[in-house]
Amino acid sequence: MAASAPISPDVARQAARWLVLMHEQPLSAAQQQACMRWRTSDPEHERAWQRVQHVQQQLGGLPPDIAMGTLNRERRKALKALLVFAAIAPASYFGYRFGSGQGWMADYRTATGERRQLTLADGSVVDLNTDSAIDVNFDAGQRLIRLVRGEILISTGIDVAGRPLRVACAEGVMEPLGTRFSVHQLSGVTRLAVLQGRVKASPVQGPSQVVQAGEQVSFSASAFGPVSPASELATRWTQGQLVAENLPLRDFLQELSRYRAGRLYCDDSVADLRISGGFQLDNIDAILAALPTTLPVAVNYRTRYWVSVSKA
Repeated sequence: MAASAPISPDVARQAARWLVLMHEQPLSAAQQQACMRWRTSDPEHERAWQRVQHVQQQLGGLPPDIAMGTLNRERRKALKALLVFAAIAPASYFGYRFGSGQGWMADYRTATGERRQLTLADGSVVDLNTDSAIDVNFDAGQRLIRLVRGEILISTGIDVAGRPLRVACAEGVMEPLGTRFSVHQLSGVTRLAVLQGRVKASPVQGPSQVVQAGEQVSFSASAFGPVSPASELATRWTQGQLVAENLPLRDFLQELSRYRAGRLYCDDSVADLRISGGFQLDNIDAILAALPTTLPVAVNYRTRYWVSVSKA
């Protein structure tokens, strides 16, 4: 198999775990033997090991505090996610993205308040929500989409070559099976909602989980949260709408703030008020102006980019 061919997410996670463990603290004799047994048990294991080591070198080595065993948990998870993504991506692609010294340069992105729809080479349709960015790389072994930030809705196409489609994020990798689903990158977790078909989600650490149509789940780099119902209404942003169903005002304003530059503050005195309805995302200021007609609130503009909602 070509050295540049993609590596399975499961093997990539194992290689990343060994590399980070090795740099956190000196391995015991038993751990060194276990690592060598893992590397020699399968040629794919050794290929993954070489790939993540190559990535380490391209990044200029791991942060110094890893060697002292003081790397905090969140940074450790982020590093593992980076190594996993690098292993499943072709080596040449990763070298272009990270070796250039320019960092992450997303192939497709949207600004705050902007939405965009793409049709990829395999016929898959990807909608990007506000302030979102993705990298796309199709090669002989797989179709890879990396969610750099924000939220996407994917309707998968049929690939004549039978290549698996994978969506990588900070917390892991998702493999859809002829489906329609959304992925939202949040702080420390990824939210996956499956509207049609099934999606196998594999965190950077821990076992995988298959999410069925009509289900939604959030997962970190190591664990899944509870499964809840997924709603088509949550994807109405593709049509420029936000649909609220008895939503707390704080959550409603937080969602609106994704589509508007500046800060949108909700005072605690009105945070638990409930709001329902369909709202046009192309005019956030009109939505704010209408709030006092339905709720006992006042909307105050300190500046164009600093708005607060408080008790009337």
